[in-house]
Order: sequence, then structure tokens, then C-alpha cells
Amino acid sequence: MSIAKMTLVQLTGKLQVLDEALLRLTEVPRFHPEQPFQLSGKVKGFSPISQENPYKPLLQQLTELAQLTGFELRPAPDSAQAPPSPEEMKTSLAALKVQFDKLSDYRKKLTGFAEENKEALALLERLQTLDADVDDIFSCEYVKVRFGRLPTDSYRKLDYYTDQLFVYVSLTEDDEYCYGFYFTTEEVIAEVDDLFASLYFERIWVPKTIHGTPEAARESLEHSLEQTNRDLETVNRRLTEIMRQNSDFILAAYTRLSALNRTFEYRKYVGAYHDMFHITGFIPTADENSFAERFAGLENLTVDFRPHDSDRRFQTPTLLKNNWFCRPFELFVEMYGIPSYEELDPTAFLALSYTLLFGIMFGDLGQGLCIALLGLLLARWKRMEFGRILCRIGLSSALFGLLYGSVFGLENALDPLYHALGFAEKPIEIMNPVTMNNLLFFAIGLGVVLIVVSICMNIALGLRAHDVERALFSQNGLAGLIFYGAVLTGVVSMVMGHSLFGNPILLSLCILPILVIFLKEPLARLIDGSRPLPPGVSPGGFLVEGFFELLEVLLSFVTNTMSFLRVGGFVISHAGMMAVVLTLTEMMQGSGSILTFIGGNLFVMALEGFIVGIQVLRLEFYEMFSHYFEGQGIPFVSIAAEPQRP
Repeated sequence: MSIAKMTLVQLTGKLQVLDEALLRLTEVPRFHPEQPFQLSGKVKGFSPISQENPYKPLLQQLTELAQLTGFELRPAPDSAQAPPSPEEMKTSLAALKVQFDKLSDYRKKLTGFAEENKEALALLERLQTLDADVDDIFSCEYVKVRFGRLPTDSYRKLDYYTDQLFVYVSLTEDDEYCYGFYFTTEEVIAEVDDLFASLYFERIWVPKTIHGTPEAARESLEHSLEQTNRDLETVNRRLTEIMRQNSDFILAAYTRLSALNRTFEYRKYVGAYHDMFHITGFIPTADENSFAERFAGLENLTVDFRPHDSDRRFQTPTLLKNNWFCRPFELFVEMYGIPSYEELDPTAFLALSYTLLFGIMFGDLGQGLCIALLGLLLARWKRMEFGRILCRIGLSSALFGLLYGSVFGLENALDPLYHALGFAEKPIEIMNPVTMNNLLFFAIGLGVVLIVVSICMNIALGLRAHDVERALFSQNGLAGLIFYGAVLTGVVSMVMGHSLFGNPILLSLCILPILVIFLKEPLARLIDGSRPLPPGVSPGGFLVEGFFELLEVLLSFVTNTMSFLRVGGFVISHAGMMAVVLTLTEMMQGSGSILTFIGGNLFVMALEGFIVGIQVLRLEFYEMFSHYFEGQGIPFVSIAAEPQRP
């Protein structure tokens, strides 16, 4: 429930050990790198490293070899068997590629020949009724022959062209086409071709692999296809055998090249100064010893640990550190913004207040348990952080459902339990008019407590940052807290019938803080030893601007407080919606009643649960975060967690 302490770390070494240093750095679980551009151009001779990746082509070659045989590339358990240098790996991979290229080219030819045979066998299905030698047909000297297919409708129209010099022989038909030959003389072949083209004849070229009668051609092609397939199996076995014989080298080379290729992507974080490299980043202070041990024994490399704020060119990243209950709510905090390193982590406060408010506004034992079950399924099966949030707010809803006595909208279902515990009736009767009024007052009171806590957190942050204006003079500082408390005291006294607004002390506690808030900037500048107003700001301009800002401050106190009325409103709204569902259920009979009850509960859980979740988040962001949380930090992103380009 805090922000992890950070240390600025700098790695400096000779360029010849850069690859090994980066390899070790990628194994560090938590290291946030910084770009070297902050130093580039400011230090003479210092510049980012920029060169072509020599490992990517080698890795691509290895991947292509594996794809040829379906060999699975995976990290080797021990990469020590890989050649020690990229040059030796390049030589070995080139020799392997020569063998693979020869076999691969032969396999391509065999595959093409097999495809031709398959196409020819498919075509023979259309020639199966032919009782003649195919070679004899196409070797005619004075007769021209075309084979193809005609649409069935066009085939019937051939009777209209009996005056033309051609003969059409139909062999096979299907629902759409008629397959066959047409014969004509050389003198009129062009005219007949135009005629058949107008009838949408599609010519099909008979492969040269078909010889003799269709039956003899089929036997020959099937025998040729079987032989081709056997040759393909032999080639594939040979390719697989080469991969198997060299598997140790291939896996070791893949492991080494993958690591080197990955580290090359990280060179964007490396700066060079002559023959030295320089890497800067942040690690959690708790990891200092393990970080130093990881680079121990690497010659020509020094590791230097410094305070996180020793170099003002870098903004310290924020690594949130929360317990199991609060950790999922980091999702909501990050939606608003990342807390800066010097801020308080609001996750714990948000987790507790969000869970409490959702349970109050959506209190139902049955529906709460359903939400918790849905969250458990999302968390277990989909690994969703939002599912873990649903588990927590669902259980909170179920707990308040016990207080309200509500189970899937049945307000009296838990009466036997209360009687067994010694209660005359359930603790809270939502639909009672007195209870409704009390709920609204309770909602306002709860909002006041949460706002006061938020202001106190802002005062603590201001004091820690030595920001007098923020801690003492602002509307979210001590002045705002005194004014808010004084006004609330007066309002409560009026409700109780004894107004204290005429009390001089209370009036001074209302007026003086307003003046302090109005003059917060001049007061802060005077304490710092500066002029009351910034250069270029006139007293008149300051008064006009300050007046409207003060009006906004006063309105914000009112609106922030009244916004919490929605907490009580949604308690009553939920009970009212379930009353409607139960009324509709009673109007139905048989299975319709059951379906209405189930459908109504699902509708309320989906619609109102969604709306309540958004409304509570709005209260967190606008009524609480706005008092103390700025969210101007940057997240801690470990180099080991960065996505890699393929």
C-alpha cells in the first residue's frame, strides 16, 4: 500500500562486453531503462548507438530451415553447445542451408509434378467415357480438336447451328456443364472457335502427361504419383534426419541468437562515449544486492548506485506496491493517472472506499454472490484484474444484503435467520420512510468523512513536499478544512434547531479561511521571500480572477458534498427496481413466473450493477481524487516486460 523506493543505477563498460551486459540485463526482473537522448548533444562525444542488427538475418535463416521440416524451435536448456561467436554460427548455418536448399529445390519439383498428376487424374474423370486413344485424337493432321466445357443451356443451343462445319462429342455432364470435344477443319477453325466462344465454351488443355486411352492413362498417372510420393517421403525423411542430427546445435544456436537479437533491440537505451557504453535506469532499492551480483565477474564493467533524485534529467518512475486485497484496484488508479514518486499511493483508500460504497448502493445477498462468482470465473479463466475487483465488491454487496435482508429482491427471505439471532426484525428496512430519510443523511455524512480524509491526505502531501500553499492556504489544505468544518458545524446546528452561525467564533472560522484561500498565492510568495504578485499580474486582474476562483471553490464544496446523496438514492432505487420485478413475477403464472424472476434479476444486476459501478468510480475521481491526487507520474516499466518486434 505504498510506492516502492527507487535507486538510480548506471552501467558503464567497454563496448566489447556490451552484448553480454545486455544479456544479463534482460534477465533482471525489474529494471526501468532511460533513453540516452538526455545526454546526447550535451556531452561532447556522447551519442546513442545506432547500427544494423547482425543477428536478425541469422535468426531468420534458422527459422526458415525449421519451417521446411516442421522442426520445433525452442530455447535449449543449455546454450553452451552453441558456437561461441556469431561468425562461427553463420558459417555452420550456411553449410546447413546449402544441404537444405538442394533438397528443398528437389522437393519443390516433386511437389509440382505430383500436383500436375493429380490435376491430370481429375481431368480423366471427365474423359472416362472416351473410348479412343487421346494421342490419336490430338495428332490428327487435317482435323482440329478442342476439349472443354459448355454450359448446359448452351449445349442445347447447338442444334441451331447444324449448318456449321463442326462435330461436338459430349462425354460427361453435371448440373451446370457439359464436358466434351468439338472437331472441325483447319479452314474454318477460327469461325468455329468464335461460335463456341459466343456460347461460353471454356477450353481445357489436356496435360501432356495423359497418353493412350483414359484407362491406360489413369494407370500410368497413378503409378507415377505413387512413385513421386515415395520420393517426397524420402526427401522429407532426409530433411528431418539432417535436422535431428544437428538438433543440439540448432536449438543452442536458436537460443543464443534469440537472446542476442533481443538484446539488440535494447541498444536504444545505450549511449556510447568513444569506446565505452553507458546505460542508465531505475531499480527498486530492495533489488540492489541481487542486481550487483548479476553483473559480478563481468570484466570492464562498473555498476554505480545513486539516490533516485541525484540526476534531475530523469523522472523517477512509480512502482505500486499493494497487498492482495488492494492490488486489483490499481486498474482504476491507472485509469485516472499514475501517482508521481513523491505522492501517496491512493490505491488502498480507493479499494476500501470503492468496496464500501458499492456494497452500500447495491446491497443484495444473492446478487452480490452472483457478481462475486462472475468475478471469480473471469479472474481464473481469463486472468482479468477486473474479475478480482468483482469478487471484492460482490462480497461487499452480499454483506450489506445481509443487513438489508434482501436476497434476489426478496426482502423477507432472511427473517428466520434474524429471529434465530434474537432480532425482532431485520436491521434495516429500506422501504420504510424513516429509513429512507436516514439513508440520505447517512450518505451525506459518509461523503463528509471521505472528503475530510481526502483533504487531510492532501495536507500531508503538501507538508512532505514542503509546499506551504498546498498544505495550508489552498481549498484542499488546512484553510479549506477549517472552512468546511465550520460550515458543516453551522449546518448541523441549524438542522438540530440551534443555529450557531451567529456565534462570532464560528463566523470567524468561516470568513478567515475564505480570505486565506483567496490570498493563497500572495501569502505563499511572501513566505518564499518573493513579491506578492507574479510579474505582469496587476492587482485588479488578481482580484477579478481570484473572485471567480473563490466562487468555484465554494460551489465545489457544496457539489462535492451533495454528490454523495446518490449513495442513499441508489440504495432506495435498487429496492424499488426489485419491487417492480417481484410485482411482475406475481402477475405471471407457472414457468413464466420463474423466467420473469430470473430475467428481472439478471436485468437489474447488469443494468444497475453497471451504473452503480460507474457512479462509485465517479465519486472516487471527482469528489475524492480531485482533493489530493494529481496523477502526473510515469509507470515503472521493466525492460524484461517490453514486447519484442518479430
